[in-house]
Amino acid sequence: MQNFTSEKAKELANNGYFFNRAYYLQRALSLVKPHWKLLMAFTTIYLGSMFLLLINPAIGQIVQMVVSGPISAGYYYTLKKIIDNEVITINDFFEGFKSFVPTMLVFMMVNLLTTVSLALYYFPAIFVATIYLFAMPLVVFGKMTYWKAMESSRIIIMKKFWEALLFGATIIGINILGILALGVGLLFTLPLSYALILVAYEDIYGFENEPTYSKNDFSHFR
Repeated sequence: MQNFTSEKAKELANNGYFFNRAYYLQRALSLVKPHWKLLMAFTTIYLGSMFLLLINPAIGQIVQMVVSGPISAGYYYTLKKIIDNEVITINDFFEGFKSFVPTMLVFMMVNLLTTVSLALYYFPAIFVATIYLFAMPLVVFGKMTYWKAMESSRIIIMKKFWEALLFGATIIGINILGILALGVGLLFTLPLSYALILVAYEDIYGFENEPTYSKNDFSHFR
């Protein structure tokens, strides 16, 4: 039988953990501030490209869905290098494309579930987005399949759901402030949002790699 969650996720779900929002904000700011120029420069390129693509909505939305996962992964790769005190370059933001399929799939699945929940008024979209808060980092650093990452994130977050929801609402609030600052603030708050999620992931789960399926094993699609 396919194991759809990691052992570390089960351990956290059983034993619990501490969700330190104040520490995450402080640490995220300490990571982003020294590198704000490069982070904002890439975010400008990324958001500008997405805006231009949407001039043709039919093509733009498809491209956006396909590349957003690897780009999100690229933010995490870059921020992890900052954590490790390594020099970062603009090329680091494209590292996610080396794991193109899993990062694309996890982004598309989470986005789809969030959109459906919003459309059906069945479950507030922020609830769904919160449950899968760690899905992308688990793909990037845990080397998991998209489904195992989503399930592992779900059982971890559900253990401290209301605290995680408040954390997610804080991230949304920060980005709303960025938008209100004539949209320019978003160039800083978007990288900060990724940093917040990553430092929470680092504190709660850690960067341990876990074994994943072989290239010829497609059982995770069943």
